Amino acid sequence: MTEVPHIPAPWDLKGRGYIVLYRFTKDEIAQDPFLSDQFRNNYSGGFGSLMVVDYQDSNAGPYQELLFIPGKFTFTGRKLQHISRIFVSTRESVVNGLRNWAIPKEQAAFHFRPLEKHDEEVRVLRNGDQIFLGRFSTGGPLFPVNTLLFPYRLVQVHTQEKRVYYTRFTGHGWGRLAKVGEIRVKPDEFPALAEKKPLLAIAVQPFAIRFPPAVIEELPNGNN
Repeated sequence: MTEVPHIPAPWDLKGRGYIVLYRFTKDEIAQDPFLSDQFRNNYSGGFGSLMVVDYQDSNAGPYQELLFIPGKFTFTGRKLQHISRIFVSTRESVVNGLRNWAIPKEQAAFHFRPLEKHDEEVRVLRNGDQIFLGRFSTGGPLFPVNTLLFPYRLVQVHTQEKRVYYTRFTGHGWGRLAKVGEIRVKPDEFPALAEKKPLLAIAVQPFAIRFPPAVIEELPNGNN
């Protein structure tokens, strides 16, 4: 298999997608099978985020992405977000996501399908099995969307390297309110969101995101 070239940060990405916000309880987080104990036992609340994105342009070329952030976690004395589950459509994004930011991306196939004028279905398949299905409808006026309102300060642990990667990504664009018509997941592949009521859903199009180089530190003792 051809080796994937290193595409270093920063990455500038442009595209469209959906952001769905949730609020979880400690009991719900305790049942999340995709979190390690160092995060599961240090949940600090905040908003959880489901993101479904079609990047039409990036440093690694076009690709699609499905990710989940449960909320904030206390890590080395700070309250930070953590990506617990993420799928992308290309191997270039998988390999460089781990190299640059210790983000544990896995590869899957994505299908964005328009249903009606303002409705869309997104399906994500792995090895031919559907692991996620989302149906979204959008409407209303455009409004500006900016991560200044909901800043994302990520902490990811590279267990093999025993290093911690801190990244603050920024983004801006335009959005419309959206409704989540349906979500289905394969429970052993993605967090159980099918019965969870969202707080807010936004369709963002267009938008731009910048992922800067991570700040990398040795993993503190007690967090192994």
